[in-house]
Amino acid sequence: MTYETGKLLINKKQYKKAFYIFSKILNDEPNDFKANFQMGKLYYELNDLNKSVFHFKKSNEAQPNNPNILFNLALALRGIGKIEEAKKIYLNLISINIKDVKSYYGLFVLDINFITNEFYQNLELFMKEDKISLFEKSLINFIFSKFAKKNGKLKEEIYYLRLAHQNCYDSNITFNNQSDYYYKDIISNYCNQITFQNEFEQLDFNNQNHIFIIGLPRSGSTLVETIISHNEPNINSVGEFHAINTSILNQIGQKIYSKNFDYKNYKLSIDKKKFQETLIEKYDNFEKKIYLDKSLENFFNIEIILEFFPNAKFIHTYRNFNDAVIGIYQTMLPELSWSHEIKDIVNYINIYNKIINYFKKKYPEKILDVNLLKLSNQKVKETKKILDFCKIKFNSDSLNFDKNSQLANKTSSFLQVRKKIKGYEDNKYQPYYYLLNNI
Repeated sequence: MTYETGKLLINKKQYKKAFYIFSKILNDEPNDFKANFQMGKLYYELNDLNKSVFHFKKSNEAQPNNPNILFNLALALRGIGKIEEAKKIYLNLISINIKDVKSYYGLFVLDINFITNEFYQNLELFMKEDKISLFEKSLINFIFSKFAKKNGKLKEEIYYLRLAHQNCYDSNITFNNQSDYYYKDIISNYCNQITFQNEFEQLDFNNQNHIFIIGLPRSGSTLVETIISHNEPNINSVGEFHAINTSILNQIGQKIYSKNFDYKNYKLSIDKKKFQETLIEKYDNFEKKIYLDKSLENFFNIEIILEFFPNAKFIHTYRNFNDAVIGIYQTMLPELSWSHEIKDIVNYINIYNKIINYFKKKYPEKILDVNLLKLSNQKVKETKKILDFCKIKFNSDSLNFDKNSQLANKTSSFLQVRKKIKGYEDNKYQPYYYLLNNI
């Protein structure tokens, strides 16, 4: 097996097989920068960010100042809370290439104050250049929107936000169009009409008490993930792994995206044996047997998940409608096609509400509602409720996230997991409610 084979396996989320390949390479050549780099990426995907940092650093030692290595190292360092180390790397990357927009954005994500007046002026100049990509434009406009917000310029903030979202959507338009089609027309209409073919052998894998956090972004899902991970070390948090969604698309993608697809006569059918093989291939990468999966879109997939994991539990995090819409719109979520326009966000949330309410009635004992407002203002009571639902013992240290050096997070909430739970900010989004007036 070759290096290229290992890279391909990582892209397919077949991490155990990729680990075998790169371990063999590193056994013969411990300082091989390519193998160390791929091992860093592998551990990053497996949410073991400390090991990811180790291998990226080894790769950087062998190939100093390689921008790709340094950028990935900065991401991993950010995820484990090493803010100053990550900052130094982004500054180094900018010194190597003054037009490295992703590194300016990396600095901004760490702290908006890291974007100096000089850096801001650089970004203004880059926007006037022809060679700048749409995605780079989206990042710059998003930074501009946050500076406008910081300076209390609401109209200017919304102007730049709209540009950022439009640039982001257009930068990957084929994927985004397909994603919109899948969520709006396929899974939303057929998630409660799935048929299954071919029986599969029940394994211990299927009978574990896996936990799935579902809902919308910016609804407290990271907070709930942190509460569970902080209290139960034997649960493996796989983060936003998307194993269920990708396993569905492995079976139906070619059909639903074909030119001759007959939408009106379509029936969503899953081959159970093949589906289980795909799930085992993906989840088998993790050492611990009980998984905590925070792929929020799994509210669509409750029926399928219970077919394969009958003991699964779902924690549904939510907040009030208006705050949910604005909170999502004010966040850069490039991988979510529906998050770039207010009307699309509202449409997605309406679909989500319809589906989650259907499944809550069908499986009331399987789904626990967690209101972000209550979790923020009644910390101990709501934490006990979450842990009791997961059959995890509550302890007095449950909410002291700032004392847990092992917590890691790859999302935009990476700073929140190291702070104590704050009270809910009731008026935070009210100035933006006017954006919903015509919808």
